[in-house]
Amino acid sequence: MNEILTFTRDMAAAIFHVLDAKAPYGTYGCTGSGAVKSWADIARAVFEAANGNDGKVVPVSTADYYARAAGPIAPRPAHSALDLSRLESVGFRMPDWEEELGEYLKTL
Repeated sequence: MNEILTFTRDMAAAIFHVLDAKAPYGTYGCTGSGAVKSWADIARAVFEAANGNDGKVVPVSTADYYARAAGPIAPRPAHSALDLSRLESVGFRMPDWEEELGEYLKTL
């Protein structure tokens, strides 16, 4: 699974920008910008920043994770990064999620 984190304050800023700019009606992708990573990569970054032990993170495939599930599993996209071009076309640039994660972890 490939992901990009999105922080609430960034999403709120994007929404208010679209509203204040009276942007055209439609669907706007809104996620953090930057490199697309796996959940394992994201967990490694958090573990490394929090206590320097990113080597403790062991990747698990989605199929393996849900292999013992008792009930039906909602399908998940293999790649959930969104196209930010429409948001950028109205003058808003989402911050890089890795920089935002670093800032967030400093507050803990």
